[in-house]
Amino acid sequence: MAHWTLGPRDWIGLTMSDYCHLCDTDPCMCGQHGNVTPIPAKKVAPHGGPRGIDEEVRKFVLNSHDDGVRENWGGWLDLLAERFGPDRDAVRNAWSRVNNSLQRDWLLIDDPDGDGPKMPPSHYPQVRRLSKSAAIAEVEQLIVSGGWTVDEPGLRLWQVWRRIPNTVYICIYDALHDMNGRDYLVTTTAPSGKSSQFWYVKP
Repeated sequence: MAHWTLGPRDWIGLTMSDYCHLCDTDPCMCGQHGNVTPIPAKKVAPHGGPRGIDEEVRKFVLNSHDDGVRENWGGWLDLLAERFGPDRDAVRNAWSRVNNSLQRDWLLIDDPDGDGPKMPPSHYPQVRRLSKSAAIAEVEQLIVSGGWTVDEPGLRLWQVWRRIPNTVYICIYDALHDMNGRDYLVTTTAPSGKSSQFWYVKP
């Protein structure tokens, strides 16, 4: 069986995720935030809980991928829960951070056209790894072209990403958070004035 060469594995990135508690995926695939009342989340340490298993999760994913395992985000979560359970919340939080770090390190990325497995970038050569400024420019162009408008209902971050073809999710994630932090073009403040988990074009 041919193995992919994935490069250095000794750096553990600590990044935020776009995890959805309703559909149990990262990024959210249900678009139902705000439509139902979620079960109160457990109190965890800042930024998604303790990072004690991050390194082991990263090694497991990369070694399993070398051995031929091919899964998308949710598939990997199921495998990791079997391997590192029983605390699924801790496993999910660790996987969210590790998943983001694998994208930042250009090791495993998402299928740009659907729900295929996470693969090395060479498997999806059409996908662009953008600088933050270039990713912001893509969001700007999406808005200017009418691809995302001020009168639309709020979007989940993954939905914005899907409107910008052939880009890595984490690049659009970083761009949107940077823009929101500067109060520029986009916001997570709902029309009601309340903070939300949805993204809007600023009026």
